[in-house]
Amino acid sequence: MRRLIALAGLVGSFVLVAFTGWGNASVPRAHATATVPVVILKARDGETLALARVIVHGRAFPFLIDTGSSATLVDVALARKLHLKTIGGRIKVTGVGCSETARKVRLSRWSIGGQALPSIVATSSVIAGANGKAFGLLGSDVLSHFGAIGLDYAHGQLTLG
Repeated sequence: MRRLIALAGLVGSFVLVAFTGWGNASVPRAHATATVPVVILKARDGETLALARVIVHGRAFPFLIDTGSSATLVDVALARKLHLKTIGGRIKVTGVGCSETARKVRLSRWSIGGQALPSIVATSSVIAGANGKAFGLLGSDVLSHFGAIGLDYAHGQLTLG
């Protein structure tokens, strides 16, 4: 499950996502367009990760950009380091073929590329590959607030809005 959380939706999830809406639905633009530098990591087996610098409570932390994840995740080490408030009791999170327990935490006063991010209740669990370091995974629950995003692997850039 830990590997699943870190790489949820990796296959095909880091493709350009720029939906303006299906049918009559549309997404309002709440932010100005911003370009954020990202670090692209490629494994020998072809797995690819995009990491962006996210500012939380005035401090920078690496977050995976994961358009295939419906929810934003915060590694337990980051939640502890920032003393994030726990919301409710333990919950069960389920992935493809596995599940584990996690917590919900309040995430506020955070931004990416100078763009404020909405205050949310995020899932806090151990993220594979974090190795006990403060780390997060930015999911579609937050990315969708920009209306459209683009991920340019060749130039290491994330375009928001």
